[in-house]
Formats: sequence, structure tokens, C-alpha cells
Amino acid sequence: MPQIYDYPEYYEVAFSFRDIPSEVTFMERCIERFSRIPVRRILEVACGPAPHARQFVKRGYHFIGLDNNRNMLDYATYKWRAVNPRPELIEGDMVRFQLPGTVDFAFIMLGSLYIDSQAGMTSHFDSLSRCLNPGGLYFLDWCIQHTDPLAKGDSTTVLQERDGIAVESRFDIRLVDPVEHMYEEIWTLSVDDHGRHRTFEMHERNRAILPEEFLEFVDRRSDFEFVGWWKDWDLDQPITTNDNVGRPVAILRRL
Repeated sequence: MPQIYDYPEYYEVAFSFRDIPSEVTFMERCIERFSRIPVRRILEVACGPAPHARQFVKRGYHFIGLDNNRNMLDYATYKWRAVNPRPELIEGDMVRFQLPGTVDFAFIMLGSLYIDSQAGMTSHFDSLSRCLNPGGLYFLDWCIQHTDPLAKGDSTTVLQERDGIAVESRFDIRLVDPVEHMYEEIWTLSVDDHGRHRTFEMHERNRAILPEEFLEFVDRRSDFEFVGWWKDWDLDQPITTNDNVGRPVAILRRL
């Protein structure tokens, strides 16, 4: 069965519910409040079609995107071909990567920190530590599981439409290994592309990153410090319990 990541336009429609300018504005607020260095160079990990690239460039930043899917990067390269300066898009694995230079701010979106072991987590943060300047922030969207991913009950279905393309996404989750907090996300997409119908089904295994485990992991490292976490992209809603947490964000700072 074809992979949705090889069809960036469909992927982009599936996640078109986001308000990209508002998300960039929020990240700028976090930079203003918590960064200890001026920010000029920005890295998005697992950038996919790099939807935030143009907004960041318009606001005076140099954008770098890292992804392991060539189709996504080629799509983003074509889409942002007129943006000046042109975004820098790099093919690489988030678990182990190197950049040609350093950055002042890094972010990862939509829970895309798909790492299945503690060793992989350590390698990811080692790679990030090498490229993120001291005082800079790492912004993580939806990567920490404040609520049990299996407690959502029935599957979740979302329908998005844009430019004659309709994408219905259904998300199901099943437990794989309760000891290791491993679960599988089954993402089924039904696409109507101007009357042409296609179906994609993605199976992705992930290791749930629990809040206490995440804090212990950061505390054991000497190169990052925990800044805080918040509900629903709202700095007025710090997370104090694991109840009723919507779309959580967490921020770390490079020491």
C-alpha cells in the first residue's frame, strides 16, 4: 500500500486545520520570553512539507528543515522556490543527524518525535545538542503524553478539504508493549482528489514519552534544562496535572 509521506500534498491537506501564522507568532513569543540568545537560524525537525518556512523567512529568520523523506523535501523545495532567502532543506534521520552549521531555535510539531528506545532518545538529543547554540530553545509540540493515548476510546476521524481535495483521516491506537510504553498508531486516510479516490493506511510504532520520565531524562543530561510545559499553546495555562491536557507544548533550553 502506498505511503502518505510520499504524497506531500495530501499530507498537507490532512493537517490544514492549523493556523500557521498564529503558530509562528506563538513560537516567537516563547523566544522573546525564554531564549537567552538572539534567534536568527531556526531548525524544524521532521519538517515534512515545511509549512512554517515562509512565515519564518518573512519575519527575518533563516529556516532549516530536516526530514528523512525525499518526496517531502522535494515538494517543499518547489513550493518555497520563490521565498528569499530560500529555506535550507536537509535529508536526514532525526535519531542521528548533523547540520552544516548551528541554529538558535529548534522545534518539532504534531508529536513527530517517533523514537522507539531510550538509546534513540539519547542519540536524538545528542544530535540536537551539537547543533543548538547554548541559550537556545527546543520547542516540542504534542510529544509528551500527559494523557494515556489508549484512553481516547473510539477512533478519531477528521475531515479536511482544500482546492478540490478532501482527506478524511482516521486515527486508531493499540497497545503493543505496556512495560516499554510502546503503542501503534494506525492512520487511515481516504482521499478524494477531484473525484479520484485513494486510500492510505499507515502503521507507526512509537514509545510514549511520559511526563515524569521526560523530566528525569532531561535532569540526567548536562546540556539541557526544562523550561516548562503548557496546554493548548497557551502560556497562561501551565500544565500542573495530567488531567484535561489538550495539545501540549514543552520547552527545553540548551545549557
